[in-house]
Amino acid sequence: ARLHEQMELTFEELESTATEDEIAAEQAAARTTEVAPYVRKRPTRQPFPEHLPRERVVEPAPAACHCCGGHRLRKLGEDITETLEVVPRQWKVIQHVREKF
Repeated sequence: ARLHEQMELTFEELESTATEDEIAAEQAAARTTEVAPYVRKRPTRQPFPEHLPRERVVEPAPAACHCCGGHRLRKLGEDITETLEVVPRQWKVIQHVREKF
């Protein structure tokens, strides 16, 4: 009988701590607020001003396929990378063009 009473006391203590934990969890949930997520924007570079003179340097691409020995390839477009070069008292933009096939 004594063991039974001890188990009942332990059970009551567990129930009371469980309800206290539930109340604390509910209060913590009530204190939290939903915040919209922040989306970081990647920085983008501004193009060089149009009034600066441009020097076009074309880097030729292979005209035939190396792996299959194919014939003349057709041009699909260009990739242009602009760098700024400073000549004393003069500014110019150099365009490096890589042809795409």
